[in-house]
Amino acid sequence: MNFLKALFGPSRRDVWRQLAGEVDGTFHEGGLFSPFAVQARTGDWIITLDTFTSGDGKTNQTFTRIRAPYFNPEGFRFEIYRAGLLSGFGKAMGLQDIDVGHPRFDRDFVIKGDAPRRVRRLFNNRKIRAGIQAQPKIHLSVKGHDGWFSKFPDGVDELHFRAERAIKDLAQLRTLFDLFGDILRHLCYDGRSRPDDVPIHIRRLGAPGGRIRDKYLLWEGDGPRRDAAAELGRLGDSAAIPALASVLWDEDTVLGSRAVEALAGIRHPAAIGPLIPLLGDARRTAGLRFRDGVADALRQLGKGELVDAVSAALGGDSGRLKAYDRGYRGEIIGALGRALEGSSGAHAAHALAEIHAVEALPRLREVQRSVGTRNATGQAVSAAIGKLEARAALPRAAAAADVEVDTLPRSARGPGPDPGTLPRGSQAP
Repeated sequence: MNFLKALFGPSRRDVWRQLAGEVDGTFHEGGLFSPFAVQARTGDWIITLDTFTSGDGKTNQTFTRIRAPYFNPEGFRFEIYRAGLLSGFGKAMGLQDIDVGHPRFDRDFVIKGDAPRRVRRLFNNRKIRAGIQAQPKIHLSVKGHDGWFSKFPDGVDELHFRAERAIKDLAQLRTLFDLFGDILRHLCYDGRSRPDDVPIHIRRLGAPGGRIRDKYLLWEGDGPRRDAAAELGRLGDSAAIPALASVLWDEDTVLGSRAVEALAGIRHPAAIGPLIPLLGDARRTAGLRFRDGVADALRQLGKGELVDAVSAALGGDSGRLKAYDRGYRGEIIGALGRALEGSSGAHAAHALAEIHAVEALPRLREVQRSVGTRNATGQAVSAAIGKLEARAALPRAAAAADVEVDTLPRSARGPGPDPGTLPRGSQAP
């Protein structure tokens, strides 16, 4: 074995194992039908190095590939390869040839893309250009994953490198890992750092959650999203409120909890409305701890009286809620509507009837169709529907503001003498 190493150098397995250590990654041994691989995390992304074989069974070619899924909601595409290789490939994908303004780079590489300004900005990065120029052969592109059979969620594409051989040059592989990290940071963050950058964290929060798994775990979206929510709370910028509100009902309740805490931390009135419906959250995965967190957040935002009124109503006492007149009626009705399918459903239906929430009739009918009248909640829902439908049918007096002035009766102005010509009484003493 030592003789072979001296003759041919270290094996590719040994080189890749060493690479895993240098990039603080993981070496996967592989199996009967899967080759060994190296994976490393950088930022929010997982970079995977492996090989695959392609051919007709008689002549097969081994390829080295590196790939990293990333959030690409704009659908930006580019492709780059050395001049003289794969000519015309990009045109079939609808990409156009682009000169990036660096003569040597433009001479040595064919660069294609669907957004010339973004392509030029990407390759204006000297470090990225140097990493590409260091590769003897390179085919680097963004691969879309659209279609019925895609494992990737909407908005996630893949930065993809391919070489027509099994690479075992440690320095080259290390350069490729560094290059991937630099390109991903540029594509996702435009090359900026992220600790105090609110727009970057809003973008991270908008990425899909969950996991993408092939032979290995390729994408793990939950952790970065949770981290983004926490960072937005720390930064305290009210511009993040809509993005945080959009994930409050996410399937990942840990993310929802982080968003609740962040909204409380921002301490802005606009954070109150999105939180109130969560007081009636009936999802089993949420649990009491989640709703307690929502209640605590609203108390921090100065809405303790509202929390107490809704909580009492869900416990069977609607008195406080009937007396509560400090706004957020729509959000309170939303909370009671959410609670209809939970353990407090009967109390929620009763409370909706007590506060004359005619607006809740569509939601009550939806629950009635779902649960019928076979239990206490269904019976309470049916009773609430009856009361609210009767109230909705009552005639209502027209508001004064609804009557146009021009339609009011006026005294007749028939023909007659000008009032200014009528005789007037003497003003003499």
